[in-house]
Amino acid sequence: MFNLLTTGYLFLGGAGAGALVVLSALECANVRRRFAFPPSRSTRIERAFALPDEFFARSWPVCFVALAAGMLCLLADLGRPERLLYLLTSPEPSAIAVGAYALVLALVCAGGFSLVELLDGLRIRPAAVGGVAAVGVAAGLVTVAYTGVLLQGLASVLFWQTMLLPALFALSSLSCGVACAFLGAAFVETRRPITRPLARLALVDGVLVVLEALVMAGYLAWAFAGEGTALAAQALVAGDLRWAFWGGAVLCGLAVPFALERCLTHGNSRTQLLWIAAALLAGGFALRFCLVGAGAYDATQLPGLLFGLTIG
Repeated sequence: MFNLLTTGYLFLGGAGAGALVVLSALECANVRRRFAFPPSRSTRIERAFALPDEFFARSWPVCFVALAAGMLCLLADLGRPERLLYLLTSPEPSAIAVGAYALVLALVCAGGFSLVELLDGLRIRPAAVGGVAAVGVAAGLVTVAYTGVLLQGLASVLFWQTMLLPALFALSSLSCGVACAFLGAAFVETRRPITRPLARLALVDGVLVVLEALVMAGYLAWAFAGEGTALAAQALVAGDLRWAFWGGAVLCGLAVPFALERCLTHGNSRTQLLWIAAALLAGGFALRFCLVGAGAYDATQLPGLLFGLTIG
């Protein structure tokens, strides 16, 4: 039904937006320490997630590149760039238009933070950083939700007609956002120990992974219960997509990172962070590949089954 460009957009746009949410929240937790003149007394949350400037210098470009690559996939999938311009200038509000606006705003926010890190020593008011970070969180959350709403809005596929799909994509995107943060942290060279704040971030991701697993189980239960969606669920669990689903979405995206995050150590944290990030991102792509591919097994896409015929 869709090509790899669509899957690439859903993955890169979701991961980049998730990274924007995570990094913007971390900016808010570190803004007074990094930009206040003189530095003010830190709160408990600020101390818990205190990270060096080098972490943001490494992580923001990862976020920006993911969002930019996602937008390129979207433009290539549309075929003509003016179609995106039409969405942005259309007077009729729609979920697609809102998502396009959010994606552009997310890219601008990520680009702004990346530029600040590139221009080392730039003095910025903490209020301005906090304001842009708040906008980044909002734009990121809308973009994260939009990647799932985009599929749910296609009424021709019954397998996508549930709010569990946007919820699953949102949780996966936020988890991929944590992976982008881990990817940046793996290349931070500092004498200051940062294992504790990263371990707390790993705990947050652990909650996201558990919630994602529960929503995924609920999604499959809902699909198996429906006459028109059971074949799509069967394709995921025991059919043509089973290897990508169990090996990619479940093992790489849920089980492996959850286990590795519980074993994060100070002495080998950089290598562990790389493995966790790789597993989360591979699982995030596999999840979208599987759910998009499962749409082809929906009863609405198999006319013989839709009209009660037997296909031999």
